[in-house]
This record gives sequence, structure tokens and C-alpha cells, in this order.
Amino acid sequence: MARKKRGWLRKRLYSDGLTWLWCYMVVKRQPNEKGGENHKRVGLVADFPDKESAWAEVGRLGLGKYLDNSVGSEPKFKELAEHWRVKELRKSGVIGKKCTESADRDEHNLDRYVLPRWGMEKALEINPVQIEDWFEYLASTPQGRKQEPLNWRTIDKVKSVMSQVYTHAQRHHLIPASLNSKGRPTNPCLLARCSSSSDYEARVVETEQMIAILQELSAPENLMEWTLALVHSATALRPEEAFGLKWEDVDWAKNQIHVRRGWSKGKETDGKTPNSIAPVAMHPTLAQFLLEWRKQSLYPKHPDWVFPSYCYKGKVPRSASTCGKDYLRPAAVTAGVIKADESVRFGWHNLRHSLATFFGSQEIPVQVIQKMLRHKKSEMTLHYVHGVNKQHMDAQKLFLDAIGVALDDRISG
Repeated sequence: MARKKRGWLRKRLYSDGLTWLWCYMVVKRQPNEKGGENHKRVGLVADFPDKESAWAEVGRLGLGKYLDNSVGSEPKFKELAEHWRVKELRKSGVIGKKCTESADRDEHNLDRYVLPRWGMEKALEINPVQIEDWFEYLASTPQGRKQEPLNWRTIDKVKSVMSQVYTHAQRHHLIPASLNSKGRPTNPCLLARCSSSSDYEARVVETEQMIAILQELSAPENLMEWTLALVHSATALRPEEAFGLKWEDVDWAKNQIHVRRGWSKGKETDGKTPNSIAPVAMHPTLAQFLLEWRKQSLYPKHPDWVFPSYCYKGKVPRSASTCGKDYLRPAAVTAGVIKADESVRFGWHNLRHSLATFFGSQEIPVQVIQKMLRHKKSEMTLHYVHGVNKQHMDAQKLFLDAIGVALDDRISG
């Protein structure tokens, strides 16, 4: 059933080479119509060497529009979910388009959590209280490979994908837009409550600690890692953006770096959001160090990766996770940012939080920080500006100075 809903891939040899075909079923509705299997050409296997890249091209070409995904008058949730998966999840265009990582995350949450619980339920009979009880279950019962309860931030993302399916169904008139025949909301997720709180607080690197990290990475053989740390800390690039840079993205004349792609989990992506595909500033000082690294790199040509993997002869960039684990994290331990035996998340993304926090301590306007971080909403930027202990102490001192007379009386008494 899932195969028919999504279609399937097949290889066929044509005059120009081995070719991917996307196959799908056509339902015969009229006597003069032709039903059965049909197909559309996707591209050469040479251009899309694995099924994953071929499926991505199917999504980019928008071939899902040819699928017949009829939904009955009392649809089960899985029917709505499959319609959303085909029509919306990896759609091309601008409106509603997701980055690859977001689409992967939503599809994982749908398949891993939502469909096993709600797939066979009638979509219009699911109510908010049932969903809330399920959220509490996810938060208190071991789940998945790690056998740990889900944190509330993850549950909030699970709720989001479930709500997206309902909203999509309303938009396509698969279910009523507001209330069903029993007076219940057709999107119960709108009324279902979910805690989005988290005890996670990103570890911030202070300027003195950043100096110590750069000093730890200052050996000549670590010039790539040193430059990576500097670029991350000075530009607030996301890790997938920094590792996805090519020399052709660096605009030396205009002192800026163009963000045109991402590199995550071993493959090229379109970037986080359309709003994030924008240039970032490159001060002449930073440009000088980038030029120094380019002179030392074995792959300095225009289309080469700025931070190439020597293991793969420059064909792909370095791995952000491996590079962070082998170089950045040990340097952070030496700098006193984290302890060697401390089980805490720390990587390149922490340097993005750190730059935002530094700007906040210097009273840089939030709008400027938001522009540098390329956030769509200022609320997200404020999550990146963390209060640090010194700022708390200074703020407290202002109050104590203001009530200094009362304090003096107490001390003298």
C-alpha cells in the first residue's frame, strides 16, 4: 500500500545511459481511460547514484502531483498523512518548502511516533485530551533505541508534524476546515497542550576562553581546524553552512561570504531556510586568515570546498561531527568551557550562541544580531543571547548600589 501511495523507482537502460524511472499507478475511472502502471523519467543514474538522491529529484520535480491519493469521507489519519507526505513534505517552489533536514526530521517523527499510535484511527475522532495523554506517555515512558523518555522539545516537534497533517488536509478539503459533525475541531492539535520547555542551556564560550581554544589549535598542522573555529566564532554560520562553503562563495571584493548550500550527514542540502541563504559579513581581518588558509590548502581552486576532506581527496567537505569531536571539544576542555568527563552537548553550534551572547553583552541592537544570525523572527534570536554570570553580577550591583543607604545603615548598626 505504501509503495502505491508513494510510487516506486526502477532503472531502465536508454540510449543516453542507465536511467531512473519513477513509477506510479493510474486508476481507471472512465471506460475510455487507461489504467495501470505509468512512469516518469527522473534522470540518469550517473547524476543520481543512489535511491536517496533519486527520490530527492522526484520531490524537486514535483512528480507527486501525478499520484492518485483519493481520501474517503471518514479518512483514517494515515490516509491524510500519506497525502501530506506526497503533496507537501518535499514540495518544490517557495510556499511551504522545507529544508532537507526539517523534512527528514518531520518524516522520522511521523513514521516513528505518530503513525504507529494514530495511523489506524479515524482522523476526525481523535480528540485533544487523547493527544495530551499520549504526550504525557511519551514524556514518561522509555522510547526508541536509547530507551529514554522523549524530552518535551522533541514532543513539541511531534505535535507540530501531526498538526501539519491536519492543516494540510483542511487546505485540500479532505476534512472540514473548522468543526466536524460532532462539534469537535477537525485539527485537535490546536487545542492539545504541550510543554515546550527544556532544561537545555547552550554552553557559551567567553572571549577569554575563545582565545584559549584558538591557542590550543594553533599548531601548523591544525591550520584548517583553527580557521574553522575562527570562521564559526566570528560569523555565526551554522555548522552545515560553514562546512558547505566553497571558495567561489567568498566575495573578497565586497567583504562577504555567500551562503548557497549546506552540508549535513554526508550530503549537500539546500540550507536551513530561504531566509538563511544570505551573505554574511567578512571583516578584512577574517579575510586575511581565510587567504592564509587558502594558500596552505591542497584544494584552493574556485569550485573547491573551503574545508575539504583529505581522506576523500577533496571531493567532499570535512565531517562537522568528527572534526568537532576530535579538535573543538578537546580544545574547549583545555580552555575550561567544559570538563573532560562532562556529558554535555558541545560543538560548532555553540560558537553561534557565543557570538550572539557577546553582541548582547555589548548592547548591540537585537535587530542587528538577528540580521547577522539570519533569523526570521527576533524571538528566536533572543534564545541565542544567553545571560552570563558577569552580566548577572553587574545587574545585581546596580540594585545594591541603588539601596546603598539602607545597606550602610545595616552595616554600621
